[in-house]
Amino acid sequence: MRRSPRSVGSPGNQSFRFSATGKRREQKIVVFDENIGRDQWAEILAECRGHILRELPLVNAVLVLVDDDEIADVEALASARAGVVRVEEDIDIKLAYELGNLQWSPRFREDIPWGVQRVSVGDVSQTGAGVNVGILDTGIDLRHPDLSRNVKGGHSAIPGVESASDDNGHGTHVAGTIGALRNGLGVLGVAPKANIYAIKVLDEKGSGKLSSLIDGIGWCVEKQIKVVNMSLSSSVENQTFRDMVQSARKAGITMVCAAGNRGPGSNSVGYPAKYVESIAVAAIDENDKIADFSSRGREVTISAPGVDILSTWPGRKYRKSTGTSMAAPHVTGAVALLLEADPSLSPSDIKSVLQASADRLDGVSQDEQGAGVLNVAQALSRIIKRRTRGASVMGVVT
Repeated sequence: MRRSPRSVGSPGNQSFRFSATGKRREQKIVVFDENIGRDQWAEILAECRGHILRELPLVNAVLVLVDDDEIADVEALASARAGVVRVEEDIDIKLAYELGNLQWSPRFREDIPWGVQRVSVGDVSQTGAGVNVGILDTGIDLRHPDLSRNVKGGHSAIPGVESASDDNGHGTHVAGTIGALRNGLGVLGVAPKANIYAIKVLDEKGSGKLSSLIDGIGWCVEKQIKVVNMSLSSSVENQTFRDMVQSARKAGITMVCAAGNRGPGSNSVGYPAKYVESIAVAAIDENDKIADFSSRGREVTISAPGVDILSTWPGRKYRKSTGTSMAAPHVTGAVALLLEADPSLSPSDIKSVLQASADRLDGVSQDEQGAGVLNVAQALSRIIKRRTRGASVMGVVT
């Protein structure tokens, strides 16, 4: 099996999409035994037909292109216990949201969107300063005047696409809710001084693959980013998907995920929100009602505003959008504020504090709202009291 010198998306690699027999190849993830080193991957697959696209060290795997016949070569290795643990599908990952009205920048004032007001951000002094936030999405408009000073870097996990710039709009909208600047124009984000990193894992249509998500999370682990926003979802999973989430958690990353837009049916939370390691965010409207589209299930952690959310859009513009995709970044911004207040917080600490401080909605089931609606001021109050108690105890000991 040959290794690709360039990404599949580049023109020079389109021939690898078809095998020697003319059959169309599909992407598969080949996972190796944990005792198999990265330097052995290509050697193990050397006798197999097909093509290696990229390495996925976060889950000890490679992404390959194979047709129906070629995949049998790799599956034979797995059955023979030659270092290959399993061969899995490269699952489709997609966005699910609705657009509202496109607006030009309010040139002479700064609006505080209703969602930012609802979660009690105005009652706190934290700004997210110094906290690195990874946004795994369609990229970010790196030149938007409400974001440019906060975007500190980026990475494209889309084959053949080098820039992390946004060619869809969704990622820029998410970024604005998390960290739009306090600059007197446009909108204000939950954490206006957070360091934002654009990790492009979805294309211009808002579609992507599990392999790109793994690559993006791996980049965040390398850069020691401690909170990520994933306003994306899939209705299916596999063991490699689960391994990605568990590896991120072990690296100390807090993962905030959109619960999904497959409501009002029960047990409809998508992946990765469905995993226990994630913070799964449902959506409410301005009347504190759970949105009909918001996915339901026991995995829902917390709720946040997700209907008609005004935020940044590519080209110096602003747009209202709707979805659990819009709810999740309110929580991600809140996590940045918590980490600013106490950088030692673990993902478990953060999840517990958010749940304990949420505003419970009367007459609404836990499967719909989780612990309740995000309350930033209450969450920070708990963190500050916790730190004060800790300092007092330390004083007594010394």
